[in-house]
Amino acid sequence: MVRTVARERGPLARTATVVAVLVGWALAAAVVMALWLHWYPGRGRVSTALASAVPWLLLAAVPALLLLGLTRRWISVALTLLLAVAGLTTQLPLLVASTAPAGRDVVVVQSNIRLGAGDVGEVVDIVSRERADLLTIEELTPQALTRLQATDLRTTLPYLYAVPGTGGVGTAIASRYPLRDTIALDGYSLNNLRAVVDLPGAPATTVFAVHPIPPYPYAPDRWVREMRTLRETVHGTRGDHVIVSGDLNSTWDHQQFRALADNGFGDATDQAGARWAMTYPADRWFPPVIAIDHVVSHGFIARSLHTVSVSGSDHRALVVRLAVN
Repeated sequence: MVRTVARERGPLARTATVVAVLVGWALAAAVVMALWLHWYPGRGRVSTALASAVPWLLLAAVPALLLLGLTRRWISVALTLLLAVAGLTTQLPLLVASTAPAGRDVVVVQSNIRLGAGDVGEVVDIVSRERADLLTIEELTPQALTRLQATDLRTTLPYLYAVPGTGGVGTAIASRYPLRDTIALDGYSLNNLRAVVDLPGAPATTVFAVHPIPPYPYAPDRWVREMRTLRETVHGTRGDHVIVSGDLNSTWDHQQFRALADNGFGDATDQAGARWAMTYPADRWFPPVIAIDHVVSHGFIARSLHTVSVSGSDHRALVVRLAVN
């Protein structure tokens, strides 16, 4: 009887081992895909969508190592460990903070208010509480602009340049200091704005409030084109100080975003070592899973960055403290 049971368990154990190895290899393959997505300038709908999930795909290395270790596939364990280290290096900039110089900070609040449905009163509360110098808002409808103007925003940020629109088109910049040379940029499906403002320690700072079209559900080539246009416009801006704030519909793992945060520009999440600062979607039963709202700057170093919920919006707001460099 004992020998019969042992014989019956043998094939089951071998099958379980084979399944565990196959699952371990599949999880390791997910890490390989994450590395490819991080470095590949995706232009298709699938690749751009999956690139947003790179941090989660990299986590597959943990169960892969456990399964392959338990089944004593040591060569696979070593290779998966190398993959995990390579994956960590792609995310390491988000974990290590830069040293910000001493001095007064410039505080930027960024909020996408979801087709005008977000509570603009809460956004103004954030602005007041954080003593913000600048506010950028996307998806500002004419009705939302009316509600915004009915708040006490002007007591904190009295200068407003708004180009509202239906649906997700509208955008605005509000400032503690006078805005000049305001313009709505050409070549975008949604409103992308530019203004110049004299900030403490950073005169003639060019401020962009941006909202490139998302790669889904629209054709992703439109997103690729707008991200390229935005990079060329931002990098071609004259002056020592530039702030780019908005819903960029892209994450750290999109090559197009990292190209924007290059050439002397820096991503606030990277500079502050703020990890992933997930902002979307913020209206589900689960927490946000991707980080598509950003502040990118030239001539500043982010001292800190955190997110704040806004009722009625599917994005968490960003609060970024920038030190003049």
